[in-house]
Amino acid sequence: MNEKDNPIKVLFISHSSGMVGAERSLLLALKHINRKRFEPIVALPGCGSLKTEINRLGITTYEVKSPWWVRGRENILKRILLLGITIMSEIIALLKLRTIVKRENIDVIYTNTIVNFSGAILSVIVKIPHIWHIREIIPDNPDIISVLPNKILFKFISMTSDRIICNSYATAGQLINCTSNEKTTVIYNAVEPQDTKNLDNFPDIYGAKKTDWLIAVIGTLQERKAQDDAIKACNIARKTIPNIKLLLIGDGNEEYKNYLHEVVNRLDMTNHVLFTGYRNDVPQILPYCKVLLVPSWNEPFGRVVIEAMAAGIPVIGSNAGGVKEIIQDGVTGYLVTPKDPQKIAEKVIYLYHHPELAKSMGNEGKNVLIKRFSPQTYIHSVEKVIQQVVSR
Repeated sequence: MNEKDNPIKVLFISHSSGMVGAERSLLLALKHINRKRFEPIVALPGCGSLKTEINRLGITTYEVKSPWWVRGRENILKRILLLGITIMSEIIALLKLRTIVKRENIDVIYTNTIVNFSGAILSVIVKIPHIWHIREIIPDNPDIISVLPNKILFKFISMTSDRIICNSYATAGQLINCTSNEKTTVIYNAVEPQDTKNLDNFPDIYGAKKTDWLIAVIGTLQERKAQDDAIKACNIARKTIPNIKLLLIGDGNEEYKNYLHEVVNRLDMTNHVLFTGYRNDVPQILPYCKVLLVPSWNEPFGRVVIEAMAAGIPVIGSNAGGVKEIIQDGVTGYLVTPKDPQKIAEKVIYLYHHPELAKSMGNEGKNVLIKRFSPQTYIHSVEKVIQQVVSR
């Protein structure tokens, strides 16, 4: 508790009002945070499913359009043109956020992703603690780029943060030469445990049937997620598993999406690959899948991995990034070399021939989820960091 024996007021700044990985983790924290000790207030860019859910929790929200300083890759001319707009948007956002901080008597600012700088800049201006929750890996990422050079970006993060939370050791690794170990804390994401006993209501997915041998990739359609490797693996596996179907769940880059359709057509996989688009019922879909594939080149964490654990299904993921910190090879799933569809296919086929092993892996995944990735563990760790920065 703080000196006034009142709840610590935390201003959470979200880069989005949607409901993808970072937003789901923020919502989970808001659901479970101890409201007697902490009073959360949330600034987000506008209306959306995240704001709706936060309002249902009875938490105060403000609409502030903080600009993105880390975003999708653009040509150099577009980046120069956008820079002026970004600076003006930042000034407006800072003025609004400063008003909120004063009105609400905020004790600490909590920035939920790397893409927004507003909370960090504001903390320096108003001289209150700042926590930065980093959920992205920037170096060698073909899908996003920072306005600042990487080394300057990470120095900026360190200089403007009292504490830095990273969602994996892989994510923390990019900061290793720019900040002290004492300032950085790794806190793994979490998901709610799931009841998978009742599987009577097969989700409405056009082209999919309950009798299909379903596998899935869940995530934004972008190059580093490597959905193309999943398609190629499915093509190899269909020779052994005739009723296999790959669900590609998510939307994203149109150019990459068109490329994926080209791969499907070239391999004559139209009847085996389903583009579902974004789905908000992933927890209801996963229990019907036999395996989750995570072929990403370098996933910062891999929230979908623990979502699969909650559903009791094994995961075949790349032996890279945060994914290798979650999957226990041969216990809760398999780790394979990135960019190797043949190895993915071999593991898929092996689990097809050994359904009892797949079931055992799924059950062990549930046990691991409770021990390492529970909401209670997650929020206790977050609360501890908030308490520490305010106490200092």
